[in-house]
Amino acid sequence: MQYEVKILEPTDFWYLENNINKETNKFHHFTRDIPFIQQVEIHLDNSGVILQKGAFYRCMGKLTYGVYKTDNRLRDVWVSLTTEMDFNAPIYQGTGRVYLEPRQKRAFLHYTEIDLLDGEQWEFDDGIFQFCSDNVVLGTKRLKFRQMAASNDGRWRIAIKALPGQKARVIAGTTAPSKVIELNRGEILMADYDLVKGFTNGIKEEYRKLGHFGKGGGEGYVWVYEGEGKLLVSETEGMGLG
Repeated sequence: MQYEVKILEPTDFWYLENNINKETNKFHHFTRDIPFIQQVEIHLDNSGVILQKGAFYRCMGKLTYGVYKTDNRLRDVWVSLTTEMDFNAPIYQGTGRVYLEPRQKRAFLHYTEIDLLDGEQWEFDDGIFQFCSDNVVLGTKRLKFRQMAASNDGRWRIAIKALPGQKARVIAGTTAPSKVIELNRGEILMADYDLVKGFTNGIKEEYRKLGHFGKGGGEGYVWVYEGEGKLLVSETEGMGLG
């Protein structure tokens, strides 16, 4: 599974029709908003891809369509042990191209590629998971009440794990650039905003108050991450630099 992110611009006729000089005003015009479109194109070569629900736009090639689900009792047991609920999503397999829904300007995403190692399970915030290879187990994790109150993720988050002995790939999308960092044992990551968009099963997440009886340094509640594993962080999301 390979993919590329394309930025599509208006046709030459659109520039002519709107009386805009394409050479000098391609990216900005002082009176007219020039539309640009972001679209993800996924290339399959005798492989498969699982999409986020509602992300499909069109496809072409020798492809079969289905709905991802646990297809045998062994995987059913594994899902129940590693996650809390099965997750159904559209899956496309074969050889061809799959296109995701185009995104308008100011709604572009930054895509981060994450390799799922054997025995490694990732948990993502709502809307962060975009698509992945088909050799995974998908499930959901129930959030604690305090986590639900502090985020917009609802009651569940998607949890993804590669099949035993295989290396899978998942693509995450964030509104600002993101990267994968490692948290070592004994270290702590603390943030006063939604910095972390995903983490592995060795990380413990909490939303707690700094200090007691008003002696918390004025920060109130913060996100705290402890343990050993990997995190997907988007450091500039709250800075308006996306």
